[in-house]
Amino acid sequence: MTATLCPYCQGPISDFEESIECTGCETPHHKDCYQENNGCTVFGCKCAPPEEPKLSVSTPDLMNVGTQAVVTPPAPAATPAPPPPKRPMTTEELREIANRIVPSMFSSYDTAPTIATPSQQPVSPAEPKNRMGFMILGALLGPLGAHNWYAGYYKKAGAQLAITVLTLGYGSPMTWIWAIIDICTVDCDHNGVQFSS
Repeated sequence: MTATLCPYCQGPISDFEESIECTGCETPHHKDCYQENNGCTVFGCKCAPPEEPKLSVSTPDLMNVGTQAVVTPPAPAATPAPPPPKRPMTTEELREIANRIVPSMFSSYDTAPTIATPSQQPVSPAEPKNRMGFMILGALLGPLGAHNWYAGYYKKAGAQLAITVLTLGYGSPMTWIWAIIDICTVDCDHNGVQFSS
């Protein structure tokens, strides 16, 4: 046996509850539900409560609302006082600013020119390295980059030493071959000074 459902609360209507049958569509409702809704809850039934009146606004009403609003103009802003006229800067002020900003370019304004003294002689080129020492170091200690340390090629020497140490000696054949190539091709130190024989 199927129970009848109240269309308002969607609850079953039992035989012991008071119920009302709509006179328009004959749909049973709980009595309380029918009274709370002020009529039938079935859509389109003639016994349904009347709809609430909807608010309608016409275009002229909207136009009148915009014209009735009073717009107050903003208060005029106070005009700031004009700055005092600037005087041109003097030469001393310009020099002081220039010395603060770029001292290397304008250092001649504050300091006297430096005069070279006889003690400031040009540095003589370094003594040439021995070619035989370079070759012996490369042949014996090439995987450690000793020949490149001797000649001043510190980046190459560091790379050879790092390869040998970081590979735990397994990369030493490669660095030894690299050292033999250096012995055969390099004939000057890092300053470009030829090896002495």
